[in-house]
Parts: sequence; structure tokens; C-alpha cells
Amino acid sequence: MRTHRRLGLIGRVIPFLATGVALIALIVAALVEIETNSRVDTLATSIAAVRAGFEDLGNRVDQAKAPELGDAATQELATLRAQVAALEAKLTALAATPPPPAAGAAEPVVGEAAPVAVDPNLPTTDCIPIGTRFMATPDTTYPLCQSPVVVKVGMITGDSASIIGAGEIAETSFALIAGTKCTVMVFSADSEGFAELRVSCT
Repeated sequence: MRTHRRLGLIGRVIPFLATGVALIALIVAALVEIETNSRVDTLATSIAAVRAGFEDLGNRVDQAKAPELGDAATQELATLRAQVAALEAKLTALAATPPPPAAGAAEPVVGEAAPVAVDPNLPTTDCIPIGTRFMATPDTTYPLCQSPVVVKVGMITGDSASIIGAGEIAETSFALIAGTKCTVMVFSADSEGFAELRVSCT
């Protein structure tokens, strides 16, 4: 009678264990897919259902005296429970991982300079941006944006421009403006009184 009862219980448990193994294999495969598709909610429901099934089986086994199942079946049940717990832990970790950026989203440029803070005490309008080419005329001053340096242009000839603090600079040449860390370059100059300049500062 005990033998018949034991075989009957094992006969009911083994199919469930086999089904549990198959379900865990499917969940593992789904975990691989979820890392790219982010279907966390669906998988969480599936794992919860499997865990509930195992817990119900465990309760029935406990009530029916587990030793009758034999060591192999009892160990298999414990192993499946552990696998479900591991899958739940991985699911929790995936749920806490920020989703990947949407396709086409702009990525920060490596090495991109941070915005420079604006000093309200330095020019921001009616000034020449540092590093920008501009046309100059004789006896005119040109403040540099966000800099205390002011470029003062003197006489302009057919091949040079005179810059206060830097002297006479021939076309395609440059010179340091005295008392500053800025250099001024003359790209071109003409006898009509125009010169193309650029100021660079370090």
C-alpha cells in the first residue's frame, strides 16, 4: 500500500517537475530577449506563476511526507526553487537598469568643452569675438568679447596695419599686443583704409 501510494505521488510530481524545467528554460531564453526588448512586466508575471506552482507543490509534498518522494525528486524540487529565485534576482536587476537611449538620440561628444561662464563685467555686445576675422578701419578701437583687451588700430597702408601695442604688422604676419596674451594677425590691408584682422588669446 505504501509502495503504491509512493509511486502515485511520484507519478504526479515528476510531470510537474519536468514542466517546471521546461518553463525555466523558456524564462532563461526570455531573459536574453528582455535585455534588448525590456518586457519586464510580462516576464515578472511568468516567473511569479512558476514560483506559485512550486510553492504549491512544496506544500503538498510536505503534507504528504517528502521522504516518500525519494532523495532525487526532493533535490530536483529544491534545485528548481533555487533557479526560480536566481531568475527573480536577475529580473530585479534588469528592472533597475536604465533603458538604453532611443535610436537617433544625440550622444555627448567626447572632449566637448563645457560652456564658459559669462563675466558680466566684460563686453558681451558690440565687441569682436576672440578668434573671429573682422574688417578694421584706421583710428578705430575694437573691444574683444569677454576680454579686457581692446584692439586699437592706427594707420592702414597698402600692405600693413598699425596696431597700438603691437606695432606695424605686414600682411600675413602677426604680433603680440603688449601687456596681453593676445596676438593680432593681419590677413590683408589696402590703401583704401581697410584691413582684415584676427585676434587670438591664450
